Amino acid sequence: MLSEPSGPGREFSAPRVSESFGRDRRVLRRADYLDTYSSGRRYVGRWLVFFVRPARGSCARLGVTITKKTGTAVVRNRLRRKLRELFRRCSELRGAVDVVVNVRAGAEETAFAELSRDFEKLVARVGAGVPP
Repeated sequence: MLSEPSGPGREFSAPRVSESFGRDRRVLRRADYLDTYSSGRRYVGRWLVFFVRPARGSCARLGVTITKKTGTAVVRNRLRRKLRELFRRCSELRGAVDVVVNVRAGAEETAFAELSRDFEKLVARVGAGVPP
């Protein structure tokens, strides 16, 4: 029978923080996507295009759109996971905003570091309120 580990470091372990990306952090409804496209501000990067608008909720939400021209479902889903992770770790977008990210052609062949730089550059522009 297994028991809880004990030892000198056991009493100092930090509580686990949830790192999930729940439904409350995602733009899910088509109407929300359309509202963000029509009334949101547009920020264009090399690999990504952000559409940002104030949200009604209490936290920032992310929506991702990728066309089939980008690649197979496996490729598109991998890109979605990468973008969700970048958004989850982003500390600058803590207000109540909806962000819809369109992935531009060629992003599937881009290294994660380059995609991350493009994402961070656009987040900085959104946070600074730089005109598109």
